[in-house]
Amino acid sequence: MGQRDPLDPDDLLEQARRLASRHNMFFTRQGEAFALFRRTPTRPVFLGRRSTPSALSQLVSRCAACK
Repeated sequence: MGQRDPLDPDDLLEQARRLASRHNMFFTRQGEAFALFRRTPTRPVFLGRRSTPSALSQLVSRCAACK
């Protein structure tokens, strides 16, 4: 079996989902874009919107490091 491309969009989304979950965040697909939110006790807080899986992955990484 061959190895999957590390930049495969499905892999990037799964990695972003795992990292976001560990840092109390989640993202949703809104049309053609992805919106990232942080879970808080009162309500979700919008952190940003990106149009590609790779850009979303970078945003999740940056927001996770800021915590």
